[in-house]
Amino acid sequence: MAIMAVLVLWLARNGQTAGGQDTARPSKPLISRGYTDAPTGTVMIGGDPGGGGVVLEMRVSDGQKVKRDEIIAVLSNFPRAQSEVRSAEAQLEKLKLQRVDMVSGFRVTELSLQQINVQSTIATNKVKALEVARSDHTPARKEIELGTLQVRLEKAEAILHVMQKRLESDLAGLDALIALDVASLDIARASVAQALVRSPIDGVVVDIRARQGESVNPVGIAKVVDLHQLRVFTDVDVLHLGRVVLAGAVEVKFRGDSTAYRGRITRMSPATKLKQRNQLDEANSTDDRVVQVEIELDDPASMPQVVGREARVTFL
Repeated sequence: MAIMAVLVLWLARNGQTAGGQDTARPSKPLISRGYTDAPTGTVMIGGDPGGGGVVLEMRVSDGQKVKRDEIIAVLSNFPRAQSEVRSAEAQLEKLKLQRVDMVSGFRVTELSLQQINVQSTIATNKVKALEVARSDHTPARKEIELGTLQVRLEKAEAILHVMQKRLESDLAGLDALIALDVASLDIARASVAQALVRSPIDGVVVDIRARQGESVNPVGIAKVVDLHQLRVFTDVDVLHLGRVVLAGAVEVKFRGDSTAYRGRITRMSPATKLKQRNQLDEANSTDDRVVQVEIELDDPASMPQVVGREARVTFL
């Protein structure tokens, strides 16, 4: 009995000592696997929901840097659209020259001459009216002669009015044709713009989905990424969310790089998703719900300029 009592006392003391050591030991850091991506700086270019033309010329290659508005590809409808633009431009120039001739050429000269004719007829009628009034002709003859003068003036004025209205009508018709041709030119230029696939951002081509001679499909022609928007993304099991806070500090190491980069949590997804178990991921040890966490480095310029680069994230 004495030996048993001593043994129990010894085990109890050892258990208390071990328990104290476990309590003093710091908790293990939370570690998660992640990757680099730039969802806010990624665009897929040239997608056509209904299918479309054929790639006539591909002007970029994987990994190539591109500038905003730089041509990525030329589609098969470009030659026809360019021809329509030239035709519409030529037709518009022709109509504009016709209008210039109409308002400054022979039509205006004829109109000016007729205006002079009307003024001359008015002056002549005044002189003739005085002559008729002083003549010894009978009143009836004087009335006929004055009436003839008035008819001559009205005829000249009527011709002038017709010429003015005809010029106004011809100008209105020509202006309508010019407006139609301007619209046709805009449509043709829009077709050219659609046939020239351009990059909407400065970035790097990371994925080419169509080659020369292939049809454009809903997937798109190429993916361009603005590498300045690169961030680190990782998933954290909901069981560990108590150890992850917005603006919390993290340490990031990239595969193939021994450098430890410091960063901050900039976003935590409000929704959860199901993620399969990963034996290498200590932050996701179960087939359970996870939350996506976005991380920005303290020095964004030091971020490896690679999309999909594997990273090891330690939450501090």
